[in-house]
Amino acid sequence: MAKKNDPGTPGLGKLLYAIILTGQECDFGAIGLDGKRVQSINYRDIGALVSDYPRVASIKLLRKNLAPYHRVTRDAAQRFTTIPARFGQIARDAGEVGIALQRNYGRIRQELDRLDGKVEIGLKVYWTVDNLFAYFLERDGELKARRNQLLARGTGLNRMEQIEFGSYVHTRINQTKGGISKRVFAALPPAEVRVEDNHTDELITNAALLIRKDLQTQLEAAVEALGQSMGEEYSLKLEGPWPPFSFVDRIELHLSHT
Repeated sequence: MAKKNDPGTPGLGKLLYAIILTGQECDFGAIGLDGKRVQSINYRDIGALVSDYPRVASIKLLRKNLAPYHRVTRDAAQRFTTIPARFGQIARDAGEVGIALQRNYGRIRQELDRLDGKVEIGLKVYWTVDNLFAYFLERDGELKARRNQLLARGTGLNRMEQIEFGSYVHTRINQTKGGISKRVFAALPPAEVRVEDNHTDELITNAALLIRKDLQTQLEAAVEALGQSMGEEYSLKLEGPWPPFSFVDRIELHLSHT
């Protein structure tokens, strides 16, 4: 059965930070929003990390609110298998949280099993050249041939030709990015990969990796070896570890906001 917490102070609800895999009651201290104490409400072998918070319609996405939310989820992920909650879910009281855990237990437990022993790592690969267009002209024969063909006419390019050539350059860059990314991913230890949006020419790969914690050292060694083999015109960077924000099925507990 869910933990029977006191109903709390009138007007205060329970703000949800994360769901964790544990059968023990936890106290994270006063690290929540507005300096409130973060504690767990437990059901069987799962717990919801919550703190007291006014029952408001929504919480503004301000740094002063997001910073403690991320601190709690980060600290939780260092100690437990964690599902970060959607920001801003507020229950009426501890009893409502316990009921939500009970009703959603099967789905929550399945997701925790999938994430158990894993962390999220960010991977970015960049070109570090001063002039990316000039760099490509020297290495892409097809691109250079088309540029030379246009210049050989002896007249300047009209607006439409400039747009078409710029689009062609962008296409060739993206094709090259795809080939480099495949090479990088093939050299990494097993991981679930999610490629993030990338709207910067110099950024080749912007990816999140869901990887077992015991493979982190192997991942770091693989990225270092890639950096040495790919040359000085490339930069590879790992970020994290983080809670698995990019890979979780965010748990919506349908908590009250009134």
